[in-house]
Amino acid sequence: MIGWMQKHKKYLIITIWISTIAFVGAGFVGWGSYSFSSTSNAAAIVGERQISIEKLQREYAKLYNLYNQLFNGSLDNEQAKKIGIEEQALNNLISRALRLNYAYDLGLRVSEEEIVNMIASMDTFQNNGKFDNEIYKRLLADNQLRPKDFEEEVGESLLLEKLNVLLEIPLTPLETQMMSAAYFTEDHIKIQILRQSDILFTPTSEAIKKYWEENQDIYQTERGYEILSVLISPNQIQADEESLKKYYEDFKNQFLDSNGQLLPFKEAREQVLEKYKDAQAEKESLKEYISLRKGENPNAKTSVIYEGDTHYEVELLNILSQTKEQSTIKPIKTKEGYITAKVIKIIPSEPKSYEAAKLDATEDFINFEKAKLLEEKAKAQLADFKGIDVGYLSRESRIKLEGLDEQESQEFIAQLFTKTQAKNYIFLKDKIILYEILDQRLKNSDIMAKNLDFLTQSGMQVKSRLADVALMEYLLKTYKIVRKI
Repeated sequence: MIGWMQKHKKYLIITIWISTIAFVGAGFVGWGSYSFSSTSNAAAIVGERQISIEKLQREYAKLYNLYNQLFNGSLDNEQAKKIGIEEQALNNLISRALRLNYAYDLGLRVSEEEIVNMIASMDTFQNNGKFDNEIYKRLLADNQLRPKDFEEEVGESLLLEKLNVLLEIPLTPLETQMMSAAYFTEDHIKIQILRQSDILFTPTSEAIKKYWEENQDIYQTERGYEILSVLISPNQIQADEESLKKYYEDFKNQFLDSNGQLLPFKEAREQVLEKYKDAQAEKESLKEYISLRKGENPNAKTSVIYEGDTHYEVELLNILSQTKEQSTIKPIKTKEGYITAKVIKIIPSEPKSYEAAKLDATEDFINFEKAKLLEEKAKAQLADFKGIDVGYLSRESRIKLEGLDEQESQEFIAQLFTKTQAKNYIFLKDKIILYEILDQRLKNSDIMAKNLDFLTQSGMQVKSRLADVALMEYLLKTYKIVRKI
């Protein structure tokens, strides 16, 4: 329920998952922050609870982090504003505050002892299996978190956990039977595959340009970074025998055989050489980083990197996307060696001209029109298509259907069991599958009995979601919400 810590280079980010809402100390890395204007310290008041500007900042940073991963590290504040991350962050906290109000009104409470015990049990703050107060304070400080705020979040998390347990509603026998019918039904079907590649369509230049004009926001140049960088390759490092032997003595535990026994220096020498060169390259790169940060590095080379350039490591591009102009990034290990860089200028993405976007727009337009024509063909043939009988299929079927690869077969089966029509069609990437259900049957009782636990869990999840929607509707009517921003 509560927490894991992810270690990445020198950065430590503490994340506490609280009812699927993560509390992430991400602001300190220099991205995902937002300035919220308000006449007071409150972003909103929900019932008897106040949502502070600080909480909203943290929730915004968490959501920014999640979306930035979806955007492959290219999200900026302007895009975040368009997506509405600020509104989402506030809505998340309001939803949380509504539940906390309700839990408190039901008489649920969390003691200081419970909070202390929970924090003390977190591996994140332990040293040799015991809670270490110095580690606790340091990690919170590193993540710009005050112990008071952190402990309050832990207490709220525990309170919501108690509420969740209280709201768990078991399945009735009738609901179990209904779930059995839903999960263990087998459909006897026939199918016919229509392929987009069989559709002929030749676009006119006018139609392509019109399509581009209507969708030109899609066609953007890649974001770029003008950087000063220094690459230190392990191959540049010279190694004498004395240095290698000293490194071997200092790090013997790295050189073990398959049985966990220490390898003699002679047998381990090639491994020692490789690790020594790597370690020295990292040290040299740290020196370059310091001089680059001071603006005193004569070895730095100027280059321009664009996102999507496969020549560069994904990690480097992700870090660049989170870095501001004139910032220096610490050494990153790549295939070529350790690279450190200073971002001189960020080159924003911008709409492409028609000529630059024409090839992509043409391909997209052709696919778009072919998809429309393919669907028209599917509708025309659906009423009396012949098809191929593929026998009985269930949700768990793991077969390769004729004319489809394994992934397409699984995607078709997954969509099939969401349909309510006995005769219809299903879209795949570049195909449409006409289908007709000829018959249905239930799996035998032995199979159903073996999967009873899975069935019960799935049913509980569905029932819990429905109950949660009803609860939220009730809470919105019960507690007054005052938004301050």
